Amino acid sequence: MNLNCLALLLVEVVMAASVVVAADGEVVFGKLPGGLEGRYMLFVPPQAKAGLKLPLIVALHGAGGKPDGPIQWWKTIAAERGYFVLAPKSNGGTWPGGDQSHVARMVVALERERPIDPKRVLLTGVSDGGTWSYVLGFQDPKLFAALAPISGVMMRTIAGSLRMQPKMPICVVHGTDDKVFIVARARATVKALKNEHYNVNYIEVAGGRHGWFREQAAAILDWFEKLPSL
Repeated sequence: MNLNCLALLLVEVVMAASVVVAADGEVVFGKLPGGLEGRYMLFVPPQAKAGLKLPLIVALHGAGGKPDGPIQWWKTIAAERGYFVLAPKSNGGTWPGGDQSHVARMVVALERERPIDPKRVLLTGVSDGGTWSYVLGFQDPKLFAALAPISGVMMRTIAGSLRMQPKMPICVVHGTDDKVFIVARARATVKALKNEHYNVNYIEVAGGRHGWFREQAAAILDWFEKLPSL
């Protein structure tokens, strides 16, 4: 077997360890083969049984987090609207700084194995996961249709080169009372994106602290579903 065939095989083979089935969908625990972290949880909506191509939310946990957090955040509205939710585990305690190429491999593998529409993949994350969604999104713009960083910040290396980055639609969500990543940084990011003519939607949560905002999930998906490119 040549190296190209071996690489393709590694992408295509996703090993699911167990499945939790519920009336409103199922949660699959899985792991990619290979030396990287590769663990993930996948929420499969009940609509997947019909075999139609459905959108995918790739949701990244925060520092020290686990995949079960993003699954819990998104699964209710994902079941209502018919979204898969992929929650990868970071390669290390958090996202920035390590080799996180396994996330892209997971997306490609699951698009082959599940009825996922590759043109409707939303990349999001909370805190460090939100910060890393900028990085992964700009690294693989053909893999993701849009980004939705929540309580995250854009790294200065990206902010300084926005003119050269792909013009992806981005929904920025941030709380005014965030003490970890202050809201001024989110506002500055939105201003920089608009100056470079990005399609930007900014949701500022009055009184919101650092973390996930469950009440904004519907607004994020409403924005995503109305994008002209979908």
